[in-house]
Amino acid sequence: MKIIAVLIPLSLLFACKRETTQPVPAGDNGVGGRTPSTDVLVTSKEMIICDQKNARIAIIDVANGNKITWEWSPTAAYSTIRTTARSWFSNLSEAKPVYGGKYILTTASGGGVAIINIATREAVWFDYAGGNTHSAEILPDGNVVTASSTGGYLTIFNVDSHLDDGSLKSPKIVFPDVHNVVWDHKNKLLWAAGRNKLKAFSYNMNCKKPELTLKRTYTLPNNGYAHELYPVFGSTTQLWLSSSTQVYRFDTNNGAFTLVKTVTGVKSVSSGPGSFQTIVDITNGRGGAPWRTDRITELNNGHPVYLSTTVGMYKARWRLPSCFSYPANDSYHECH
Repeated sequence: MKIIAVLIPLSLLFACKRETTQPVPAGDNGVGGRTPSTDVLVTSKEMIICDQKNARIAIIDVANGNKITWEWSPTAAYSTIRTTARSWFSNLSEAKPVYGGKYILTTASGGGVAIINIATREAVWFDYAGGNTHSAEILPDGNVVTASSTGGYLTIFNVDSHLDDGSLKSPKIVFPDVHNVVWDHKNKLLWAAGRNKLKAFSYNMNCKKPELTLKRTYTLPNNGYAHELYPVFGSTTQLWLSSSTQVYRFDTNNGAFTLVKTVTGVKSVSSGPGSFQTIVDITNGRGGAPWRTDRITELNNGHPVYLSTTVGMYKARWRLPSCFSYPANDSYHECH
């Protein structure tokens, strides 16, 4: 089966099917050659960015002049974030598409985590993780796990009611300097990386008493400090991983790290089919803080994919399905 990329100005539609191996156009996977992929129908080419400078999440229509077609601010009335909790969402640090691309899972350095309905721009659930929250993931039962780098810990929240910002949550799961979390649907594992370690945990699927059990531990090459961990588009076995000065692909089947590029300051990596470049957020100090950037570039050649002097970005994601993390036709659900 081949990747199909169709650009139609209609509503977003995704379909994840089986994994195959096939030639991929140059620039698609960041390394060239052959890569695992899935059939996918893409009706738009949209990028989701954390624009910290303007305290918002924005969706950029890359195929239509880089227009901002949607945005979300935690201080807006539509967000349903209560006034006393809005400070939790300072310096938005993650914005990943979930539930078929109809929702965004977001975190912020202020400690907040939320699930946002794109259609209504409402936070359907939010809570406080603390500790400079860098990333979050949806677990199969609907619970949410967060990664907090300051203090170094994971937390699992029981997502069990509308706007429950006092959800039951697990005790802190210690993991020094952890920066990310990714669910592995195929192997039923949660992957997370911090400092020079990449770890895999099993999850007990207990809504009210969630627990993780450590199953595997890998040491990063060159003793690098981990930051980004995100699925390679179309693969059920490959993850992007960035360390202090390198970008790797990690194979969950054999534990191998493959060096893709030596580059410093990579905060996010996101790939896609066909005309979708493998994009990276590399800090350049522009946008009001040293950890931000004013441009999203292509991993292979460094060419700008999106550039604006009015933004200060921290992470960018294509609005595409993740067959690595979620089942096909996944829809919003809570854990009861």
